[in-house]
Amino acid sequence: GTVLAADMRAQARGRWVTAAVKSMLQSNRQGAIILRDHGASSCTDVTGFGLLGHLAEMVRGCEQPTAVKLLMDSIPVLPGAAECVAQGVFSSLQPANLRLKRAVSNEAQAAAHPLWPLLFDPQTAGGLLSSVPAEKADDCIKALKK
Repeated sequence: GTVLAADMRAQARGRWVTAAVKSMLQSNRQGAIILRDHGASSCTDVTGFGLLGHLAEMVRGCEQPTAVKLLMDSIPVLPGAAECVAQGVFSSLQPANLRLKRAVSNEAQAAAHPLWPLLFDPQTAGGLLSSVPAEKADDCIKALKK
């Protein structure tokens, strides 16, 4: 998203683009296996609708009313992404994703966070977003970090 947009404008550092490409080339296979083994009930790859778009779709599909709390400082961010949005560099698809901000109950507070724009940043291959049973979450995260 934002890193590749910056690259197209000759505003990205080489190491940012290299890290983005390396991330895109990383297979989700092992992560998907770990999620399945920990009882994942839903899973999607984060792509063009950004993290918030895919999360909103998952929540919309829940049988019971569901709320999600995002810890902004815990969301993985590619090198250079924060710098790009701070400079006002966004993907051409990001404005369409901004419509999803209505799904955020504390929009004014969340929008004050410097990483807020990245919730709407479209990805080419942004990794997996999944739900696992609460009692298995810690073990799942440990396994994913190995």
